[in-house]
Order: sequence, then structure tokens, then C-alpha cells
Amino acid sequence: MKASVPWLLGVCLLGGVAEAGKPRKPNAREQAEVKQALAGAGEPVAKKTFQVALKGAGSLLFVPVLDFTVQPPLRLHLVQDGKILHTLSSSAADKAWPILQFEDVSFKDVNGDGFEDILTLARYMPGVGPKAGKPFHQAAVYLSRGGKSFEPVAKDVGDALNQPPPSKLPEVLKRLKKISKARLSLPKPAPPAPTQVSASPSP
Repeated sequence: MKASVPWLLGVCLLGGVAEAGKPRKPNAREQAEVKQALAGAGEPVAKKTFQVALKGAGSLLFVPVLDFTVQPPLRLHLVQDGKILHTLSSSAADKAWPILQFEDVSFKDVNGDGFEDILTLARYMPGVGPKAGKPFHQAAVYLSRGGKSFEPVAKDVGDALNQPPPSKLPEVLKRLKKISKARLSLPKPAPPAPTQVSASPSP
């Protein structure tokens, strides 16, 4: 019986690791971290605020904020240790149409590089034009650069994911599977410029 104890302990530990990457609702301490980080700048969408562990970034809080005193109103923050670690770029939809609601988020590796990417879904309703008064969804995908930053997919990929407008994130994931991994890869960062050393004047 004694020999089985380490094995059972190992199973429990492995189970804990497997659960670590799953998003969960923030506890009271983490909610206080969010409040500290935002410092009154907008209201977090509480039902869509999650604690999650992402490879390369560690444990952090995903915090969507709607602040209609600024344009565009939606801000997507990654909060860690009471500070905003990163703010995701506004999507093309955020810049084009009035937002009604932030609806969903998912954390999945969509390009096979081993790092979780961020997928979001929001609902918009144009006030003018042929789509005026007709709500519709638009998705955004942010690719992880080693967990250190998250960058939006190329415009043509984003357009393909949103035509026709998806109703749910699982639909977006199905469309992503039809896109080549090459198109879902981030361009390599430009190498740093070589440092020029000025020659010392001759004596």
C-alpha cells in the first residue's frame, strides 16, 4: 500500500497542472488587483473577467473594460500583480462600429507554436448605413509572441474569420482550422540595428 502513495500523489499533482491553464472566475484578492490596476478607468465586464495561466506569461487576469467616454470604448487588459501587463490592440470592428456588448473569450493555441493565443467575440450595431440597427458579431484573434506580447492576425485572415459574421467562438475555431499555419504565424521581429562605435580621434 505504501508503494502506491507516491503514485497517487503524482496523479494529484498532474491533475493540478492540467487544471492550471483553465480560465476561472477571479477570487476576492484578484478582484482587488483588477480594481487597483484600472484605478477607476472604465468598468470591467465582470462576467467575462478571468484568471488564466498562459505559457510564457504566467498567471494573469484577462479584463475586458467598457468605457464609453473614450473611443473605441472596449479595452482588453492583461493584469498581473495589480498592474496592467499588456493591452490588446483595438480590432478593426472596434474602430468601425459602435459596440453593444463584449460576449466571449477563449485561450487556445491556434497556430501550433505551443503558446496559447487569445480569441474574442463582441457584438456591434451600426447607427448608419445598410446595416443600421442590425446587431452582428465580430471576432478578433491575438497571436502570442512567446507569451511576451499578443498581436492581431493579418487583416486578410481577420476578414476571412468574420465573413459571414460568426455567432459563437466555436464557429471561429472551425474557420481557423481551414487557414494554413503559415498565415497564422507572426512575422519575425526585425533584428536590432548594429551599434556603431565611433573611432577615437588620433592623438
